[in-house]
Amino acid sequence: MARWLQTPFYKLLKMKKPFTIKLILSVFTLLLFVVSANAQNTIVVEAKGIGLAKIDATQDAVRNAVSQGLGVAVKSETKVENFMTISDAIATHSEGYVSKYTVVKEGPANGLYQVTISATVSLDPLKADYQLLAKSVGGVRFMAVPNEEKAKTDRATYDFAIDAINSALSAKKYRYVDKTRYENLKKEAMNIKQEGDTGVTYVQNLGIKADAQFIIELADINVSKREGPFGTRTESKTNIVAKAYDNCTGEGLGTVIMESTWGTDGDDGKISTKSIKEAVDLGVDKLLQTFTTYIGDWVNNGTPFELRFYEMGTFRDLRDLRSKLKADATFGGQLELTSVNNYSKLICTYKSLGDDMADKVLDLCDQIPSLVDKRIDVKLIYGRQISFAPQSYVVPNMVKPAAPLTTTDKPVNDTKSTTKPATGGTSTKPANTKPAGTKTGTTTKTTTKPATKTTTPKKAN
Repeated sequence: MARWLQTPFYKLLKMKKPFTIKLILSVFTLLLFVVSANAQNTIVVEAKGIGLAKIDATQDAVRNAVSQGLGVAVKSETKVENFMTISDAIATHSEGYVSKYTVVKEGPANGLYQVTISATVSLDPLKADYQLLAKSVGGVRFMAVPNEEKAKTDRATYDFAIDAINSALSAKKYRYVDKTRYENLKKEAMNIKQEGDTGVTYVQNLGIKADAQFIIELADINVSKREGPFGTRTESKTNIVAKAYDNCTGEGLGTVIMESTWGTDGDDGKISTKSIKEAVDLGVDKLLQTFTTYIGDWVNNGTPFELRFYEMGTFRDLRDLRSKLKADATFGGQLELTSVNNYSKLICTYKSLGDDMADKVLDLCDQIPSLVDKRIDVKLIYGRQISFAPQSYVVPNMVKPAAPLTTTDKPVNDTKSTTKPATGGTSTKPANTKPAGTKTGTTTKTTTKPATKTTTPKKAN
């Protein structure tokens, strides 16, 4: 105590002069700020955003601030192959990483609105979520495909639109299936298409063979028209209707309409390449945000998986397995079980790697008397879709990813496959994904048809 009374700080405090008290409070506040900043591990960044209005530009700036913060948070780590996809997924949930921001500059810019912000970004949660998603996302690949029925009448238009989307994916450093690779696999997929298959089943089979977990289907490309000012000319714009799918779970993620601006191109009813490129340039970010928002939700909800069970019993037989999955805290979701004859599927979420999930499911199967003697094994791991069956059972008509490309014909962007063929008993006969013993079309209805709403482009006034 005597030593404290001799300190300079105590002598300043004893003076009780206004200036002295203000100085002490300022120093104390500064110390608290430094300690708090160190404890939270934050960084202040300046980021710009562009949008149609101030609110859009501000949201874009906040997302860009999160992306800058992520670069700092993981600078010492090896960047995974899907770093940009993960970065964009994390940025869609920016409210969890930006504690505060202030607008330092704003105003019109080339027909749009631009905002510059100074934002405080928390690095620790960014790093933790990045590490989680890096494990969950793995080797995600996108594939853009046309609606084959629509493309029959104008193949060149759909091919050009796919090229434009692939160019946008490449510019963003997203992994995608090259069009040459797609055309080769399309021939194989058409060979396995059977009577009763829907277009969705065909696209899903094609996605499996291409090892593409996310599908962009161009459902329609059309032109809208309107009368120009004073009725002196006809203006038109191009609409590209794109549907987004998670091919691993068969889930439809939504429909996005990419639109060009109004102009005189295409007023003869034809769709110009210029307007297609403009529609993609203006709308591709919104389309890809459908996927990245979906991926970003995995941080809190767990990664979605589809589990397929062949010849493991009826719905009643698998209830015990579902009960054990529900009792395990690492599993989540509705865990709804769907069965047709001796084929069942279950969609759930899991908060770790797919390999770990497969091991855990096998362990749980070994705890169920009706499944022990069947010696359940993994037949195929395709992204987040895992197929199980008795070890001695050969799953007929199972569609598998195609063989990797050779070094001479491998497209630049089509990097190595992350799909893992399972050990033992997998048939190599190419066909569709129907389980044994079901009638044509049964599997399409029960296991693979995504529930996606179709949005019809609005007609011009």
